[in-house]
Amino acid sequence: MKHKTSLISLFVLPLVLFSGNADLSAQLTFPKQEKFEGAPIKTTVTVTLLMEDNSAALFAQQWGQTFRDLGISIRTRRSVLDDKPAIEQDLRGTLREVRLTGTLGRNGEIQFPGHRFARSDLGRLTEWLNELKTFGAQGSPDSKPLWGLSNEQFKTVFDALAEKSPVSLQGLTLKAALAKLDFPDSLPIRFDVDAQKRLAEASPELTIKADLEKLAKGTALAIALKQYGLAFYPLRTPAGSLELLVTPWEATDSPWPIGWDLKLSRQKTAPRYFELIPVELNNVPLRDVLMAASKASDIPMIADEYAIDKKGVDLDQIKVTDSKKRTTWGILIRNAIGRDGLTRKLVIDERGQPFIWITVFTPRVSPVTR
Repeated sequence: MKHKTSLISLFVLPLVLFSGNADLSAQLTFPKQEKFEGAPIKTTVTVTLLMEDNSAALFAQQWGQTFRDLGISIRTRRSVLDDKPAIEQDLRGTLREVRLTGTLGRNGEIQFPGHRFARSDLGRLTEWLNELKTFGAQGSPDSKPLWGLSNEQFKTVFDALAEKSPVSLQGLTLKAALAKLDFPDSLPIRFDVDAQKRLAEASPELTIKADLEKLAKGTALAIALKQYGLAFYPLRTPAGSLELLVTPWEATDSPWPIGWDLKLSRQKTAPRYFELIPVELNNVPLRDVLMAASKASDIPMIADEYAIDKKGVDLDQIKVTDSKKRTTWGILIRNAIGRDGLTRKLVIDERGQPFIWITVFTPRVSPVTR
């Protein structure tokens, strides 16, 4: 009975809600356009083609005329021992020079790092050159690993998002929460047009429900945005600067993740989550169970409010009844949410802090076989 009393006492801990301050200036901008129309700096592209031997001389003349027609400065020469294909860039103020060094083969094909063009590929070549003029040597960030960022750029973003959330965001509006998270000026947050519309349509009384104080800024931001049906991801602009772009959750296939895969085993990552505990619950609200479990295990247990609400599940109406002499927090939460079509996953934030993400269960669809 002693255990029952101590556990139930956790349920009556009050939730302290912080009201949002409408005067707080959040670090977000609402641009007039959704997409960039061009690079804000002037970019020139130059090409050097390395011939394998003199048999490629005719092709060299043909490619030379092609590049000149495209407004690209080009020179050709014989390859020497230390020559190799390269894509390099120099930036001086508002002037950017992209230097392409490629090989010209006996078959007339030219090859640059990651790119190969035949004489019939003029359309693809033109598209790539225009991409370089807009985005520089890294090219367009679309469909590239790490959101099109270099390893150094990704580390810069990740380090900023791995900082601990400075305060609790619980009870704040999204605008107030963004101001509290205090992202650096070098990593501004920008809402696209559709995200602006969704935010404008949200209830002015909507505030962040989860206690995110233990989590890193990146995960806290992702969870706060998700409650509004939004997501974010890092973006490299045409000028080469970095920003966090916010868009509707359904509009991107690669949002910044809400939780990362574990680096260690589940038991080593969150040992208290698997400790055996006595449980005696009778019709206790699920939110109170999650709050108490978070405090007792020191592992935040956070619900995907947006997805759960879209499924038509009301967390405030779910009551938990369970009685066991020995169980674990994991089993307790699984049993509490399973009948309502929800699932939970143990993940970590950017700092390695474990937390439980509770969301809608989506069954895997097996491929059709014949």
